[in-house]
Amino acid sequence: MNEPHHRVALLAAVLLALPALAAIPSSSKVAEAVADANQISGRGGALLLDVELHIGDGPAVATGVLATHPTGLARLELKSRGFVERHLLQSAEYKASRDGTLLEDPHPFLPPVFLLQASSPEALAAALRSYGVVDHDVVLGRIGDRDCYVFGGRLTGSPPGEETLLPSFWVDVADYEPVRIVRNDGVEYRLGPPTLFDHIRVPTWVEILEPSGLRARLVVTRVAPANAPAASFQMDWLTAPTATADGAGPAPPAAP
Repeated sequence: MNEPHHRVALLAAVLLALPALAAIPSSSKVAEAVADANQISGRGGALLLDVELHIGDGPAVATGVLATHPTGLARLELKSRGFVERHLLQSAEYKASRDGTLLEDPHPFLPPVFLLQASSPEALAAALRSYGVVDHDVVLGRIGDRDCYVFGGRLTGSPPGEETLLPSFWVDVADYEPVRIVRNDGVEYRLGPPTLFDHIRVPTWVEILEPSGLRARLVVTRVAPANAPAASFQMDWLTAPTATADGAGPAPPAAP
């Protein structure tokens, strides 16, 4: 292609791209729509989620209760045959224990559900920043058959074939429901289609993908509002006595 024709083709490509670029709302507009969707979905307050943990495509290996608070707190207690495992998330700080003993390198079975609870654009921005996601810019992304607005960007500037996902929060462009969350260490949470549980709309499941290749899934079986003050999400909960075989032991935050 000669130089004049090359310039014309380049200019045409730029002009064709302009409407698409102009169609992307500002980050503040997307944050406002996400916060509205969170409120409409009824998940703006503290919640309890009954869950099952699956590894790969296998059957459930544990059952548990996930408690989440919109201020950036979440905790998960998993019970399996022979042990109790607890996971605690305070913004981006992740800790876990098994039978009261802290784990050095726990599997990230607890997703940051509080990102689904922010009821104002300011609260969402604060939650994203605390989780390491750049909140002031939004780009377009696609996962499966879903087009998304992406807070934080998509890929690093690595050479082709070596790109990694940036810390990011993905929401569907049609209904602003959460689709994907990526941590700064590459752990990825993919959120299933939303379902109503007693007037509270939450993802049916959360798939957990580790850079090591481990794939797990939390399947939600029940959701209820919770009486779960911030004091319920402290570090000493991890090492508190766990339930014994007869079911005695400290109870999770209670549903009202």
